[in-house]
Formats: sequence, C-alpha cells, structure tokens
Amino acid sequence: MMLMAYLLCLLAPEKRRYQAIYYTLIGKRTTSNLYAGLAYGLLKWLQIYPNLEQAQFQAELKRLQQNGWIEIDERYVWLTATGQQKQAEWQPQLVWPTHYEGPQMGHLPQFTARFMLAVQIVSEYHHQNTQYYPLETSMKDRVLVVSWFKRHKATINFSSQFQLELAQLLDQLDPQQADLVANQLIGHQVLGKSHQQLAQALDSTSLTVRVRTIDAFAQILGLLLAHQTTYPLLNELVDQAETQLSQSTLQTWQLIQQGASVEQISRQRRVKIGTIKEHLLETAMLLPRFPFEQFLKDATTQKLARLMTEQPSLSYNEAQTALPGLDFFEYRLYQIQRQVNAQ
Repeated sequence: MMLMAYLLCLLAPEKRRYQAIYYTLIGKRTTSNLYAGLAYGLLKWLQIYPNLEQAQFQAELKRLQQNGWIEIDERYVWLTATGQQKQAEWQPQLVWPTHYEGPQMGHLPQFTARFMLAVQIVSEYHHQNTQYYPLETSMKDRVLVVSWFKRHKATINFSSQFQLELAQLLDQLDPQQADLVANQLIGHQVLGKSHQQLAQALDSTSLTVRVRTIDAFAQILGLLLAHQTTYPLLNELVDQAETQLSQSTLQTWQLIQQGASVEQISRQRRVKIGTIKEHLLETAMLLPRFPFEQFLKDATTQKLARLMTEQPSLSYNEAQTALPGLDFFEYRLYQIQRQVNAQ
C-alpha cells in the first residue's frame, strides 16, 4: 500500500515514461533516463530504491490502474482525475526525505554499510572481543573499514574519540532520526533492530522506516562532508574517490577542466565524439554550476529560447528544421539548461 502511494505521488496528469521513472528510482544512469528524471522533477530521488524489482514496480502500477487512478499504455503512464485527487490526499500524509539529493547520493548505500561496520568493529574492540561475525558488506567497503581501523586502533583514546564523534554527530540530527539510526547500530552484545521491528515499535511501516533511515544517513553524509575537521575519524569513512559521475564521465570532465576540447579528448581517450558529448550531458545534469555557455553559442541559445517559448515541447527534428545544422548535443544541452534554471 505504501509503495503504491509513493509511486502515485511521482506521477502527473501529463504522460511520463514509466520505465524512466523505474530507472530513476533504481539509479540507472543513461543520458536518456537522467534527462527524463530531470524533466519530470524526479532527479532528486535518483537511486533512492536501488533494489526495487521490476516485477514489483509493474505490479504496483497495475494496482493503481485497477483503482482507476492512472492510465497506462505501452510506454507511458499518467494520472486520471480521481488519481489527481488521491495524490493530493496522500502527498501530505507520506514521509518525504528532506536531506536526500539523488545526484549527490550515488554511493550512500556503500557509505551506510561502512558506517555501520565501523561502529561494530570499534564497539567489539572497546570490549576486547575478537570473536564475532562482522556485518556483511562488499569486499571493497570491508577493506576500507579494516584499513581505517588498523591505522587508528593504536592511537591513545581511539575508541573514546570515536564514541565522542558519533555522539556529537547524532546530536545534530532530529532526536527521532537519531534514535532511528542508533536503534539499528550493531555492537558488542547489541543487535540492531530491523526495519520491520522498528516499524512495529513505532506503529509505522517498513517502507516509512526505510525512507527515514535513508534520509538520516543522507544528513549524516552531508554533515561529514561539510565539517571534515569536526569529525576526523568518521570522515575517513567517506570514500573521497566516490563521485556523482561514472568513472568514464569523470575522466572526460577532468580533461575538460584542464582545457581540452571535445575533439582532443576523443582522440586522447580513443572514444567517439558522440560518447564524449554524452558524458558532458550527464555532467550537466548531475553537477551544479555546469558552464553551459562554454558549449552553447549565444546565437543558438537565443534561437532555441525563442522556439521553445513558442513551442515548449519542440522536438529535435522540429528544431533542426528551423535551425539547419543544429547538433543534437546542443539541442539536449539547452533543454537541460532550461530545466536546471527552472528548478
């Protein structure tokens, strides 16, 4: 029921590609999906539900359709009049994240796993216990946390300093959010509660607890990034190599920042020019303060602005008819600029 309510609130009376919505929620980052998420105003929820199954998503859409709240065809979904009324009813009743920003949260699950494992390791170390089962994480995250622990465990008052930083960090959260996080932590002779257990204790739902937990860790990550010197031990659990961009896109963007042109990067990386331009479109959607003017000529921008003011849904073929020689990259980049400026 709760998932159905959340999905209904992501829809609109205008047609939206339902696969693009699904891919936004699980974090599939193709340029087409990212642009759809941006155009629908849903990019902030990028990868908020990475383990959502396609079959479950489709089943929830089917339930919405059976209730008469949506219409759906082979590609698109849109709200009916009764669906709009139900959305207005449900929207204020649901818990919505306030600290989660999708483009900046691509590695939040990995950070959360490292955070939880670090708490467990330090707790067991403080009680001089080496016989325990560590939390399951990826090998990469386990290696990072174990390396971090080995660097610091011989430091005087290491565990006390860690506890102090943890207490100070949780103190920055809303008390209810801090309790939610604390109740999920695992340590010496302490078993953290599951989302289901917390939902029962709070007379809530597992999905609501999940949403609140994601938002709490999003706030924690934001605090660590903003106050690195305040939490030196905890901040090392943030993998600075993790960025909003894919590794290939990041390489392109770094070369752009060094002054290389699209053509030069294509030759240097032995990648098609079209691929480099795809990287730039991804960067424009995911990073703030993208220099649109560096890639869009004033004359092109002015002409596209006039055309899209007259016809907001202007297609690329229609734009190319009015502006012979217009490159798709320029067309899409200007669309992105309009969407970014409007939000």
